[in-house]
Amino acid sequence: MRIFFLLIALFGSHAVAAAKTLQVAVNIGPPWAYYQQGEGITGIDVEIIRHILTTLGYQPEFHLLAYNRLIKEFNEGKYDVASPAAFPPEHGHLTVPYLPFKDVAVSLKSSKLSIHSIADLKGKNIIGYQFARIVLGEEFASTVEQASYIEIAERELQLKLLVNHRTDVVIGERRLLLYIVQQHFPDQQLAIHPIFTTQSYGAIVKDPVLQQQFNKELSRLIASGGYDKILSKWP
Repeated sequence: MRIFFLLIALFGSHAVAAAKTLQVAVNIGPPWAYYQQGEGITGIDVEIIRHILTTLGYQPEFHLLAYNRLIKEFNEGKYDVASPAAFPPEHGHLTVPYLPFKDVAVSLKSSKLSIHSIADLKGKNIIGYQFARIVLGEEFASTVEQASYIEIAERELQLKLLVNHRTDVVIGERRLLLYIVQQHFPDQQLAIHPIFTTQSYGAIVKDPVLQQQFNKELSRLIASGGYDKILSKWP
């Protein structure tokens, strides 16, 4: 009997050791990926990736990064997975898209700005996220050349400048901007201008075999309803 339990302990420890840790970089920005006191790193993207990798038998270790650092360090080989992938990667393999990003322009309701198209941004003071000029296409890039435009990585700072009337418009992902306003500026009312199309992004995976496994498990998660359940936690 002692030998039996020793064998269980031995093989059990090997099973634990066999759960390979994967380094996962995610772009910091609630509700997609952020740190929550008492819970650690969480969010829509984090929970989708966590579910897929743990189901595949891996142990994901998450790192919150600004987007320029995320791309740079993934290309340097520091991470096994990075998300989201808004650009074709220099290294690694793209998963199928699974993150429905809805970029919008937001302004203060009290400003009563009329913004119904990208062209209506001309002449305004605008703050965008890192690489927005590239991600949002040529029309946006040419339009903001005729405006006062800067890109800032820190989303809370973007909205702080907006509520303090230091800028007219902030460009960003709808869920993200609304989450930050609710958490930090609950008394402010925003006007949302849906002038961009929804873009879905996936992740970049270093190992092509893991990329294929990721895609298959993502399909199972969607078919089971688990994907919609995760999205519904952060409407």
